[in-house]
Amino acid sequence: MPRRFKYMYIACILALLVGVQVVAQGAQIASGYRPLRHAPARVPFSWDMFAIKIERCAVSWDPPLSIEGSPVTRWRDRSAAIEFDTVYDEAAYYDEAAAAGCAFKTSPATATAVTCASSDGEIRELRSLCP
Repeated sequence: MPRRFKYMYIACILALLVGVQVVAQGAQIASGYRPLRHAPARVPFSWDMFAIKIERCAVSWDPPLSIEGSPVTRWRDRSAAIEFDTVYDEAAYYDEAAAAGCAFKTSPATATAVTCASSDGEIRELRSLCP
């Protein structure tokens, strides 16, 4: 492909990406958004559609679970360390995951602890015994 066509191809791709963002910004302004005054409305194809409120939780079991012969004390121990942990948008899903982990309990008195930090700064901790 000649160099001129490569540059045109790149320019078209960039124009498409910029065009989608301009349309999304226009839709936000049309819905009443004014920069630095209030949070924007969520519109399709806008970057802020990925800025959802999430709750980060630490899940642990005491005593540790036994999964495939390995002890699992914390949620992070169940898989290889990667940059991102599993994230849910509601603490209830972490509670369900902790309860599901109880299927691998090693003691009848296994307890779960779910400590969550919400996007508004609230910290909550829920402790319960595995069923």
